[in-house]
Formats: sequence, structure tokens, C-alpha cells
Amino acid sequence: MKQSIREEKILKVIKERKAISRLELAEIFDLTPARISKIIKSLLDKEIILEKDVGVSTGGRPPVILTINEKIFGDVLGLNLAPKNIFLTVGQINGEIRKRKKYSLDKIQDEDILNFIEKLISNSLASEKKIGVITIIITGFVNHEKGISIMSPHYKWRNLNIVKHLEDKFHIPVLLEHDVRAMALTEQQIGACKGINNFVIFNICEGIGTSTCIDGNVYRGFNSMAGEMGHIVINTSSIRKCSCGKRGCLEAESSNTAIINRITSDIKIGKYSMLKDILSKKGYLDINDILLGVKKRDFLAIQVTSEAVEYIAQGLNILVSIIDPEKIILVGDIFTSKFLMDTLKFELNKFSLEFQKCIIEPTKLGDELFYYAPIAVVIKSIFENKKFTKKYITKLGGSYDFN
Repeated sequence: MKQSIREEKILKVIKERKAISRLELAEIFDLTPARISKIIKSLLDKEIILEKDVGVSTGGRPPVILTINEKIFGDVLGLNLAPKNIFLTVGQINGEIRKRKKYSLDKIQDEDILNFIEKLISNSLASEKKIGVITIIITGFVNHEKGISIMSPHYKWRNLNIVKHLEDKFHIPVLLEHDVRAMALTEQQIGACKGINNFVIFNICEGIGTSTCIDGNVYRGFNSMAGEMGHIVINTSSIRKCSCGKRGCLEAESSNTAIINRITSDIKIGKYSMLKDILSKKGYLDINDILLGVKKRDFLAIQVTSEAVEYIAQGLNILVSIIDPEKIILVGDIFTSKFLMDTLKFELNKFSLEFQKCIIEPTKLGDELFYYAPIAVVIKSIFENKKFTKKYITKLGGSYDFN
């Protein structure tokens, strides 16, 4: 019988279950009632957990329910740096969000992004007195453990230790996470992947990225660069050059940028499209213009997006064959089009084996995926990242000294 168990493991289970009895914990960890009670008393004395509601009796004395003491954790200030917007969140680890605000990069393009972020943080800390952690979520290559933005093409960061920089400046714990991995944590906590241990997030915006969850944990890879699905060469005969330097990458064929550039180029060389007037008036096209063209059955818009979806189907088939996930959640504006989703399902049927059972569907969270993500990153890190948890609790004068 196990008589040696670290408190962090018990706290992780309480966090995941949200409410659990001593008896249930004893059964999970194969501990005697006396042993589990001793550990629980220690955690109660430290005020890390609380006794709350009385559970349902099964004939004897009703069990007392244990929960995490959320008051020892400060609020979360999150900055989600998407390719075209910065999403600011102020919320709590119970999932409640008090403040949501979106900043368009078009309106701040003349200002240094790092300076702009520092201003947002300074203003938030001045108005929100209970913030205990800052979460930065960004595109590109990220080393989550070291807190380094290895390379972010949209923000022109390279090997920036953003965690150290912000912690030195604001004296508050900082977490850094890759955008699609943060999406995976969000879907796992409040979205369509609750209770699912093996799933994939497939994200299309200006680039293409994926995040894989295996046995309940996000897979990062040896160099913390797992998930760069967009840079798999999907069209070996293509002349389209990807941002990575290769030709024929999925990102070069099917990202929003690729679709927009191809349609814009075709219109400029004389191909007919209803989008020509929009291009002439605005000077550019965006993905919503393209989707309008698809909705209006514009031939060029349908032709280009359908070809892009064919390559997406090939990429998804690779994911299904290698990973065998229970679910794939699709994130991106093009997946809001019924026509393109029907096209994707049709193409997938060409590749799928009869016994491959994988649910593929668009996210239902909308912008909540961006606002909740910083909270999801913090929740995941509590009790799993001991160094961070200690800083997070002691920020509000708490104590974190586990056996």
C-alpha cells in the first residue's frame, strides 16, 4: 500500500475534479483514511484547500467536500497576441472574466509592440489591484519552459526572454505560451474536449498551426516546436514559397494569407471576380471578403478556397493516421462557411478508412477561445509548475511549502 505521496499530486487531483471527498482521494491514491486525513489536515492548515459543501450520504456520515482555496491566488492578466489583434483579459482562476478588450494591430502599427504591451500591463496593474500573474500568449516558436519567444514573425521577436523581461520590470510572475497550445488547454477546460484525452487543435489564420493533446497532456516535442503542421510540404509541384523558405507547404497553399494573395493576384491579371470592386475600393482583400465571395458563389473565390480545403483535408488525414485522435477541433474563419465545411467533409471521405473514428468539427467558443486562453494556461500550471506556483501564491502573501 502506498504511504508516500507528494501533496502536489493530491492538489492536482483536487484542482482537476474541482470538488472531491477524502474517501475518493484515498481510493485514487490507494492510501489509508488515516494517511489521507493527515495530508489533508496539512493542506487545510496552510489554507491551500477548503472544506465546503457536504456531499451526498451513501448510508453513513455525509462526506465533506474539498476544494482549492481560490482566494490565495491573484487575478489573471492575460495578453493574447494574435496575428491581427491583441486580446486583453482580466479574470480569475475559477474562469470568471471581468474584463475583455481587443486592440487592433492596425491602430498601433507605428508603436513598438513591446512598449505597447508594457503600457497595457502598467495601466492594468494600476486599475486592478489583485492581479497575481501575467500570461503572454503569442504565435510562432515558443519555449514555454524558459519563457523565450524563439521567433514570432508577426511581432518580429527573435530569442526574446519575455518572461524575464516582464518579471524584472513589474515584479510579478509571468507565464508564456504558444497560441495554439493555449487553445488546446482552453478546449480541454471549457470547450468541446472536456473529458477527452487525445485530441488535436488545427488552427488556420495568417499561418497554420496545430497542437496535440496525448493522454491528457499537451505534447511539445524535444525542441518545444511540435505542431508546425503548416510547414509540411503538401504540394511538391507548387511554386508558392512559404515564409519558412520551402515551397508547397500547407501554409503556403491554404492559410488565409495564401488564399488572399492568390485571389488578389488572379484579379490583378484579369480574372473575373465580384471581389474586384472590393479590392479596387479598399486596396486589399481580407478573409471576410473571400468568405462573402464564397457565399455569393463567386467562381474565383470558390475555386481557390476549394483547392485550399483539399490540401487541408490531406493535412488532416496525416494527423488522423499518425496520431489517431478522438477529436480534431478546427479554428479559423474559413471553417464558419457551411460550403467549405461540406467541401472539407467530402474531401476527407476520400482519404478516411472505414474504421477511423475521429470527430472533426469547428470550435464553438468564438472569441472566448482568445480571452479565456490566458486563464487556461494559469490553471494548467498551478501545482504542476512548482516554481511558478510558489511565486503565484506568495505574491499575495500566502505560503507554499509542500512536503
